[in-house]
Amino acid sequence: MDDLVEKSFPFVGTLPVPLRDALRTQTIRQTLQNRQVLVPCGSECAYLPFVLEGALRIYKVSEAGKEVTLYRIEQGESCILSATCILNGGSFPAIAEAEGDTQILLLPAPLLNRLVEENAGCRRFIFDQYARRLDAVLTLVEEVTFHHMDMRIAAFLLRNATESDAAVSRTHGEIAAELGTSREVVTRILADFEFDKMISTSRGRIAILKPAELKERAETSTDA
Repeated sequence: MDDLVEKSFPFVGTLPVPLRDALRTQTIRQTLQNRQVLVPCGSECAYLPFVLEGALRIYKVSEAGKEVTLYRIEQGESCILSATCILNGGSFPAIAEAEGDTQILLLPAPLLNRLVEENAGCRRFIFDQYARRLDAVLTLVEEVTFHHMDMRIAAFLLRNATESDAAVSRTHGEIAAELGTSREVVTRILADFEFDKMISTSRGRIAILKPAELKERAETSTDA
């Protein structure tokens, strides 16, 4: 395997020669374009993706067409939903889509089963991925269940603002998809934030003007 694979997934470097040879000969390297779907909802999981560069967004779509992001897979990570489908059977229950140009390594299902059975390092990697994704999904459930939308949007802006200019480069529709709400709700709440001079908005960009006040809003809701 090349340096990028071993750098992204250190456990690969500890594999015995037969397993390393199997990875080299059986895996498929693929480059996805932005918004390209890797795995549609309901499909069979024939491969486990390992992200080498870029990111995969895993999300669900409701019957009404609303999207909610479950989690993202970045460099050095893999899709635990795909692993579950392969190891336990069943179909993929969400959508896996590239965010930006994304390079992945596809591990065939039979080889994953062999790695999990024969290699402790691979098992630890899979269990670590389970723990991370469970934490992310529990956080999402808590936000949806207990937090008002204005709190969630304020927290989202603070969490995603760049350090250089305190701005978030996302459209209203993208924020709505992240948080599982409608574009209209996001637009209304951002308009309230702008009226209070906490932010300023332009096409595809939201500048944070008063981070302390926005942080307070993230902790105390006024949304009905």
